[in-house]
This record gives sequence, structure tokens and C-alpha cells, in this order.
Amino acid sequence: MRLGWLFWLMSFSSLAADWQWVRDEDGVRIATRPSRDGIHEVLAETTTTTRLSAFVALLDDFAANPRWVTHSKGVVLLEKPTPTSDLIYTQFDLPWPAHNRDMVTLSTWSQDRDGVLYLTLEDAGDRVLAQPGFVRMQNVAGQWSLTPLPDGRVRIRYQGHADPAGQLPHWLVNEMTTKATFETFVKMRRLLDKGKYQDSSYPFVREPQATRTRAERR
Repeated sequence: MRLGWLFWLMSFSSLAADWQWVRDEDGVRIATRPSRDGIHEVLAETTTTTRLSAFVALLDDFAANPRWVTHSKGVVLLEKPTPTSDLIYTQFDLPWPAHNRDMVTLSTWSQDRDGVLYLTLEDAGDRVLAQPGFVRMQNVAGQWSLTPLPDGRVRIRYQGHADPAGQLPHWLVNEMTTKATFETFVKMRRLLDKGKYQDSSYPFVREPQATRTRAERR
């Protein structure tokens, strides 16, 4: 675990402010809470029927990324350090008055004994040179979690924080982040239903009994 990620966990867990739910519709809930830098931390969650592996497959479909990640202009896989980690470069096409942004992240998959699947995101901006025409986002940190529920559904949750850098007022950043996160979750729910994702499987993912295929149950 990098020191930056550990510092992020410690700094936000020490805040006294509670989460404030700011949106709840279309099966998606969004909450925010203040951070020391004035840019809100965001929490989003939804519950749906899906294989855990389908979510991994959706994220692996880099060409489809702009179809569900709001403002995404494209994603490039730069390196695969291990079978469960990826070094990824992402560009964002932001609306006026913001300039376009980019970020570099190291994402790592893990699964605990209870079957909860995690994707941890760490800032890796220092590993790739700045690109012309883009402002490099800083202090990017986040985590996806997929929790199997007793009724066969899966709770998908994302919690994260990022500094977009540049000269953007915090109120605008917070407003854009909340709106973009909500739209991303709504589009993600629709894409996950597609068969090409639901038929996927990965050696590092243990599917709960309720989402196993007939072949996996044998």
C-alpha cells in the first residue's frame, strides 16, 4: 500500500463531518462530505442483480468507457503490473468553463473472505508525463466495492476524492462531481445487464452461489 493512499484513508476517517445524502433516484444514491481541501468526498451506491465478474468485464472494456463514465474522453491501458492490477490513463472532456483534465491511476482488485470484491484506485500521475491540452488531476484516490447480498443481488458502492487542479472554484467542482457520479452510476446499471458482460468470469473472482453459472456450480 502506498503512503499516499494510507494518508488519504487516515485524513478522511478522522473527519467529524457525517455523510449527507444529496440525491436518491433511479436506483442510485449519492452522498457527499467536506474534506480539508474544500473539495467534497463523494459516495455513490446502487443495488442490482449482476455477476461480480460482469463489473470487472465492464471496466476491462476500455472502448466502452466513454459510454458510461460521464465526461470520459477515453481510457488507455498503459501497463499491467500484475494479473489483478492496471496502470490506466484517462482523459476527460469537461464543459466550459473548465479545461479538459487527465489522470493516471493504479487500480488493484482484491476480494475478502466474505466475497466482497474491491477495486482500489491510487494516484499514479508521477509515472506519466503531462500531456499538452490537459490539466493533470492530483491526489486521486478511491475504492469500488461489490458486496453480495443474501437475496442474490449485489450492492455496488464507490467512495472517492480527487483534486482537479487548475483554477476552478470548489463549489463548481463539487457540483460537477456530484452530477457526474450520479449519471455514471445510472449508465453503469444499464450496461451491466448486457450478456457480453454477464457471461464473463475471472480467475481472481469468486462468484457467490446466487450468481454462479450452471457450469460453475458443477
